[in-house]
Amino acid sequence: MKGTRQIPDKSDRKASGLWIACLLLGLLAVTAVVWKLAPIRYEMYASDTIRYIRGVVTEVIREELEPSVDLPGRELGRQTVSVRLSGEDGGEEVVTFENYLSTTHAVKVAVGTRVIVKADCPIGAPPYYSVYQYDRTGGLCLALLFFAACMTLVGRSKGLRAALGLGMAVLLIGGALLPAVYNGWPPVVMTLLVCLAISAEALLLLNGFSRKTAIAILSTAAGLIGAAAFYGLLTALLRVTGYHIDEAEELILISRSTGLQIRQVLFSAILLSALGAVMDTTMSVASALCEMRQIHPAIRGRELFRSGMSIGGDMIGTMCQTLVLAFAGSSLATLLVLLSYGTQLQQFLSSDLVALEVLQALTGSLAVVLAVPVTAVLCALLAGGTAGEGRR
Repeated sequence: MKGTRQIPDKSDRKASGLWIACLLLGLLAVTAVVWKLAPIRYEMYASDTIRYIRGVVTEVIREELEPSVDLPGRELGRQTVSVRLSGEDGGEEVVTFENYLSTTHAVKVAVGTRVIVKADCPIGAPPYYSVYQYDRTGGLCLALLFFAACMTLVGRSKGLRAALGLGMAVLLIGGALLPAVYNGWPPVVMTLLVCLAISAEALLLLNGFSRKTAIAILSTAAGLIGAAAFYGLLTALLRVTGYHIDEAEELILISRSTGLQIRQVLFSAILLSALGAVMDTTMSVASALCEMRQIHPAIRGRELFRSGMSIGGDMIGTMCQTLVLAFAGSSLATLLVLLSYGTQLQQFLSSDLVALEVLQALTGSLAVVLAVPVTAVLCALLAGGTAGEGRR
């Protein structure tokens, strides 16, 4: 016999929206408190004499450029340019200087090009100007607005809520996790808390308060905690620590002044990379099983568990491949360089690069794998009860 679906009334939706708004405001408040308690005081290469100013090229006075032999499409040499700089007080200033184009820094400009100018203004000496990079602020803002517009047009209200959730996730990482870890707070604890907060706000924004949302959040947390335990075992087996990452030398210098715990930074990066895949898996499985329970309310917990394992098994294959390929793709340039060195097989398999990539891929994939049976078990135990917990 088919079950009946109860559509939540307006008062339920209003109450759910109020609770979600309170959650978001609470997370904003927590982020503000963490930012206040963990300010960025230490800057390794800070200089009071250097400023980065937005400007527009008003004239290209002279060009001495030649096509690069090794880099097709690039030109090397120098340009003499005039740039109108925007002052902090709202005023403008036109300066003329040389823009050098090299193999590693080739920012060719024309009249009207928006650039970021590096101004070195030592005391008692004339300022020295150089083109730091193209001004990409406007392009980034347009790209983000276009992305949010596409999400809203295609996903409508859910697309808009997904964009809001993504923005909240960026705020939690940049406003809470980064300053806390930078100032020596425990990275494992902070990362787990931030990941839990991100999964809670993202899933609640998309689906509201429901049994399947609670199941997805709990399953995500379980998968991440299991991955954390596996990470500890695998780092001991492979003898890998945070000191093996590329930025280890800089992080060591930072840790001397801030208390940064370098050994656990790698764990934070891995967990954040896997969070999206884990949330996707748990929500998809939970949604499918709760829908099955709505259509067939007489279905037994054992059958529901078997269905969850079957659905999750298909997702595990694609999600794990996604994570492994993503980590492999990020190392493509390094792999090409290793080929040029004539790296031997045993040398390659024992390198830090392979150890780090295996650690990241397996830890992230295991979080997805563990989340599936947890979701199936929770659905079998909790998905019953009153009708009306279907999709929202």
